[in-house]
Amino acid sequence: MATVERQYKTADAAALQHGDQRTEGDSLQEFRLTSPSSHKDNSRFLSEAAAGNEREKIAELFGHFDINGDGFIDKKEIAKADKTPHKVDGADPHMFANFLSERYKSLMQSSNDEWFFENNGVSLKDINKYVENMHAFSEKITDAKGDATYTLELQGRKRDVTVHIPPNYDASKPMPMVVMMHGFMQDKDEIAQTSEFKKKADQEGFIAVFPNATGWVGDRLRWWNVGKDHLYRSDDVDFIRQLTDVIPNKVNIDQNRIYLVGFSNGGMMAQEAAAKLNDRVAAVASVSGGMLRKQDKPQGDMNALLIHGSSDDVIPASGGELLDLCVAPRVISAEKAFEVWANANDLKPTLTKSSGEPIQTYSAVDTESGREVTFYNIKDGNHDWPGAFNSSTPASKFNATDAVWNFLNRHNKKELIARVRDTRNA
Repeated sequence: MATVERQYKTADAAALQHGDQRTEGDSLQEFRLTSPSSHKDNSRFLSEAAAGNEREKIAELFGHFDINGDGFIDKKEIAKADKTPHKVDGADPHMFANFLSERYKSLMQSSNDEWFFENNGVSLKDINKYVENMHAFSEKITDAKGDATYTLELQGRKRDVTVHIPPNYDASKPMPMVVMMHGFMQDKDEIAQTSEFKKKADQEGFIAVFPNATGWVGDRLRWWNVGKDHLYRSDDVDFIRQLTDVIPNKVNIDQNRIYLVGFSNGGMMAQEAAAKLNDRVAAVASVSGGMLRKQDKPQGDMNALLIHGSSDDVIPASGGELLDLCVAPRVISAEKAFEVWANANDLKPTLTKSSGEPIQTYSAVDTESGREVTFYNIKDGNHDWPGAFNSSTPASKFNATDAVWNFLNRHNKKELIARVRDTRNA
């Protein structure tokens, strides 16, 4: 059994029945009071507010948090927000405080006038513009079977996303959702074709979501904005957050089975988003991805699968510069990334070697809590999606699509929270 000393910082509805777990040392950024079951209600509240019928509640909440009354909520006021009770009928002040913190960080990252937000903060106009965009996006989404592509305006950028709903979708029954992120210079359609995740969604019964990153040269050089040294002004974690908030308003999603998957740079993005959104993501998988040295590392429990070829010359499995360019960001080794995820889950890594296949399997598992971190090291594997057409690893040897889904399908966020809590209280 894993030894646990770190306080568990994600609470679900059941945990709240035992009292608020926060201590004086917990900050708003470190502790998230929202649970997977509450995301749909929270995002619906914000979306409906944009339609006008709840706008006065947002204004009232804003007034409570704007302590000095200057029309802006700055980082000092946000830090004090969840320490002072605010009662607004039909609204969750903890949710709104968390929302303010997210908006502040997102505006800081995406704005060309960082000084302004650093010295002033978030205005009511900023918030209203944001929820209007979320509402407009939500209004477009349908649960019609097949493919549908939508555009979301976020931080002044238009972001495209394709939602694939399988033919066996039943609106009365919740389905898992997989958000798949493409690699550098790819787009959502290319990764859908390469991974064949639409076919897998039809076979296994889950919703597949394919968002586009942004980039340069008319968005042809697409890159997910990962790490601390951002290449341009865009908060891509916020983009993924909104997809997991808004899509469940229109499609019956199992809130405890939301998964993130990425290839190459998309694998980096999936890992960073999972680290920051561990209140809602049940598991993450990275294929031929990496973990940047200057990248937010996971802090809480998160099931993770890493797949990497030992001969990858784009994102080297041994670590170093991307594409072997001295000016490119540096990644840690794939084995070190596995250890980072294992340590975040308080797990002791072990090494086994599969027989009859060119695969080394690194595993860190706690059967009592259900936490699991796995790393498949593919001998002589290149920078590709193993098992895909033209891959250096044929499907007969290893199929990444099957491996990813088999891993994700084992994990449920609500069950993980309950089992981890029971293990830590034992």
